[in-house]
Formats: sequence, C-alpha cells, structure tokens
Amino acid sequence: MNIQGICDVLDGKVRGKPVAITKFVDEIPDSYDGIKVDPCQILRHAMDDGKRVYFDRQNQDCIHGAYITGVHEGNEQIQSGRLLTDYIPAYNIDAAYTFNSGEYILPQGTVKGFGAAPLDNVPEGSEVDWIVVVCTPGVAGMVSAARAVKDGTRPDTAAGNSYCSDMFVSPFYNDNVIITPGDVGGRNNNKLKESELFVIIPAKWADGIIDILGATPDVKGIFEATRPEDSPYWDKQKAKKERAANRTDKVSKVAKEKYGLEISMEWDIAAVETIAKAPKFVRKFAVSNVEDFAEEQNYQRITVEVVKEQAESAGMGKFMKQAEGSKLAKVISLFKRDK
Repeated sequence: MNIQGICDVLDGKVRGKPVAITKFVDEIPDSYDGIKVDPCQILRHAMDDGKRVYFDRQNQDCIHGAYITGVHEGNEQIQSGRLLTDYIPAYNIDAAYTFNSGEYILPQGTVKGFGAAPLDNVPEGSEVDWIVVVCTPGVAGMVSAARAVKDGTRPDTAAGNSYCSDMFVSPFYNDNVIITPGDVGGRNNNKLKESELFVIIPAKWADGIIDILGATPDVKGIFEATRPEDSPYWDKQKAKKERAANRTDKVSKVAKEKYGLEISMEWDIAAVETIAKAPKFVRKFAVSNVEDFAEEQNYQRITVEVVKEQAESAGMGKFMKQAEGSKLAKVISLFKRDK
C-alpha cells in the first residue's frame, strides 16, 4: 500500500487525516495510548487530533460498542437487542436482535482491542487493516469506488445498525469498501457535520484511491462522448468557435498564445488568469461553462466576479480560493456543468 501517495491525493479532500485502523488480536503495543471514550470515537482523536489511540475492555466508555466489537460481554439488554427497542420505538425486537448479533458483532475474545492512528503516522510494526475517512458526499462518491474501479464490485452501504459495526466489524468479515452515514452516536461522537459521511476502505483496495484522485481525466472528452448528434451542445460549440476565430483583441491573443484557450466573448485578463490556474485538462471545459453561464445571465463581459459567480452557481464557490495548485477532484467540481 502506497501510504504517502494515498495521503497526498486525500490532502484537502477529507476532514483532518485519513485514519488507519489496526486490530489487536494478542497484544496492544505501547505506541498507542488507551483512551476511555466510546469505541467509535477513537476515529476523531486520530483524525482531528493526530493521536495514536486504542480501546479495549478497560479503555472504553460504551458497553454497547465494546460488546459489538467483542471486548466486553455486555448485558442482557444489549445482547437481546432490547437496548434499541427500550429507547427507540421504531425498532421491533427481531430487527434489534439482528443488529446486536451475527455479522454485526465480533465474538467475544476475537480481538484485544482496536487502534486508530493518522495514516501518515502509523507506528512501525503495526498493520494497517483498513482506512477510514470523513468527507462530503461528492468526495465519498469517488473514494468509495476504490475497489469498484478494479473489479467492478460496488461499495456496501449501511443504516439502522451501530456505527461500531460499520467501522470495526464489517471490515473484519469482508474486504469490501463501505460508505455509511453512521448512526446518531457515531456521528455525534465524531462530530460529523450534516454534509459529511464515513468511508471505510480495506487496505488491499486503498491504492485505488490514488488511481481515482491522482489520475488526469479528460473532462471535456468524456462530456462530448456522451452528447448525442442532435445535442444543442454542438451548435453552441460551433458558434463559439466561429466567434473565437474572429476575435483579434489583446486578451483573446494572450488567452490563445499563452494558455491555449479560445474565448468567444469579452474577458478581463484577470478572469482568464483565474481559469489558467486550474490544471490544463480542465481549462477548456471551464471556459465553455463560464461563457455559457455569462450568456444565460446576459453578461457582456466576463470578469473574475463572473467566474466566481459561476462557481457559486455550481455549488463549489468555496473552492475558488484553492484554484491555484488546487486538488484534482475539487477543480473538476469547480467547473462542473449543470445538468
């Protein structure tokens, strides 16, 4: 697993640090610190605080999570599932028992505990069993395809069960990627915003993240390849090309000769330079999208403010400040075309 490569492509796309989860079957190394919190909360302390922490039977503050992960026998209320039916009316007893048994729990004594560490600071000698990240749905949609792009297996999803099952149990039983909102406890303990999700990636598929986020897609190419012959897009492109060919102003000349961009409208040089800060593969598509937006809004001249407004309309305006040297997926999203 290319840990540095994974950290590099995830930098700026996920909250805090990507976190390495390690299962401790026999002994827990001294390089991790025991912490008395809910088991799922070790994620936050590694992700946001950069700590290397673990939970076990003694170092935990949630018997339910400890039972699910096999480090505590729990009690009758937990084992039977009544914990859910007693306090959450939506559950019936059969469903509640299902989520506290079988594939949703580890048998007692399977592990001593679990550790969490920033992926770029895993202690020497510790195995990375799987990786957990917290991110927006847009990023989750890409990261969770780490296996899918290799063998066509879609990620698993989860709802209704404890987040401890998602983060510690399901990856133990199978090697598939999981994308999950988590339960109320898991979200609260890890302080997730409404716009954030969890993604759990087994180590064997983790390098797929690099292939997805580190590659250079042909954004314009894939868009054009999906347009039918009678798409209005082709008429627009033809008209733009004709207008661009007739432009002789200084800004048009700079755009073409310095940046390889054809513009068909009046642009401020600063607006062109803003587009030019994006990677080359997305610039032409960005110009087209901004010009379409300007025409729709009846703007006669494209300024930096128009470029920013277009980004806001696409829901990605907050990434404008990161355009220079920006992260791949964010730049793609910044200039995405509204469907």
